[in-house]
Formats: sequence, structure tokens, C-alpha cells
Amino acid sequence: MSYYDYLQKLSLEEYQGILANRKYWDCASAEWLSSTVEKNILTLAPFVQRGGKLSRVISKYAKGREYTYRVMIHYCVMDYIEKLLGTSDYYLRIVQLDKREILALLTELLKVGVGTGYEKDLRSNEYHTVLRLTGEGAKDDSLLVAIEERHRRTHPDETDEQRHRREERWLSGGVKVW
Repeated sequence: MSYYDYLQKLSLEEYQGILANRKYWDCASAEWLSSTVEKNILTLAPFVQRGGKLSRVISKYAKGREYTYRVMIHYCVMDYIEKLLGTSDYYLRIVQLDKREILALLTELLKVGVGTGYEKDLRSNEYHTVLRLTGEGAKDDSLLVAIEERHRRTHPDETDEQRHRREERWLSGGVKVW
């Protein structure tokens, strides 16, 4: 059984329990360093594609944790987005969004940026389903543009000063913790 097949058999609650872990949300931890951003993305994607909510996973992880652990979450989220977009060119636009919108962007990127394929197991001579980064999100800002437009419709009276303050909090690491 492939890892993908294993993940598909989990209930969303069990899956959420696996993902509410330092390996996925603390980029300064040994758990994070023992994996790769790509592997983490390939584990997060099926959860989102099955309808799981990243906000619930992050809330479960952040609950009861000290500030230093909770503040690392936004760095991990940005690492995932950068990897799925294939560039950091959009960073200054992304940090002008609020956390909910940034998670919506990550969710959409996980849905389109990861797909399934088949790989032959040389020992058993059988094919297994595997996950692969599709590269479809690479340097395509259409999902970001849609979220930015939704933000402008939802917050029509938002001033440039308010946007810049939110951006400065992200850039200085002073973002409101999760």
C-alpha cells in the first residue's frame, strides 16, 4: 500500500491529528528539518483535497502552545505557498492579505498544485498511486488575484495605511500569532 493509499483510508479527524504536529508548523524544529517542504506539501494536499480545513489543523496545533511556537506557523505557511507558486515574487502581495485569506490561498494551491500519478514498485512489480507536485501553480498568480479581488470587495473602505500596517507586521515577524 502506498503512502497516498494510507492517507486516503484515514478519517479526516485522524488525518487532522497527524497534521497538528511540529513537523508541519514549526520550521525551526528538528521534526521540520527531518522532512522537506515538498514531502510536507504532499501530506497536506490529500487532506485539503478531501475537504479538510487547514484552519482547524493549525488551531489544534497552536492551542496551548507558547508564543514562540505559534509565531512560526506563518513562516511555514509562506514556505508552502512559495514552493507551490515556484517563486517568491508574490511575497509582498501575499503579506497584505489577512491570515484567513492566506490560508485560502494555500488551500487552493494545494488543490491544484498536487496531483496523483502511478509508480511501479520494482519488488512487487505492481503500480501504486503516488502524489506529485504538478507545477500548475508555478508563476501563475490567478488564484492570488482572485483572493485579492475578494478582499477588496469585502473590505472596500480599507485604507492603504491599514494594508501597510498588516504588511509590516508580517515582514517584521510581528504578525499576530495563530
